[in-house]
Amino acid sequence: MLPPKAAQAARIRALTCLATFGWTGPLELAVATIDHLVRNASQFGWCAGKEIGLRIARTEADDLLIDVTDYRPEFPSFEQAVAGSLGSGLGRVAQYGGAVSWHPHECGVGKTVRAVLRGDPS
Repeated sequence: MLPPKAAQAARIRALTCLATFGWTGPLELAVATIDHLVRNASQFGWCAGKEIGLRIARTEADDLLIDVTDYRPEFPSFEQAVAGSLGSGLGRVAQYGGAVSWHPHECGVGKTVRAVLRGDPS
């Protein structure tokens, strides 16, 4: 996938999943988070002939797990990116209240960036 098609497809998938899950958190922040993560992966982690992966899940505690996978195993300056020093994508996700982390794949090809958003506590 390449932007903007990747981001558009991710937003549509997000709305469908969130409606199915019945997640109680703020939908607009969830969709914006997915949009930022997919755009970042498309811009910085895309490899020709490979697709970017998107996984959306809801936990029993009503947290929303958003995993975006690309094929670049490194993530230089992750902490600065989350702090917003290197651009707006991950910094915005953190501003939305998302807990952002990443891990390389065991096979050494690619990584997954995860954002966790809390559901409505009421």
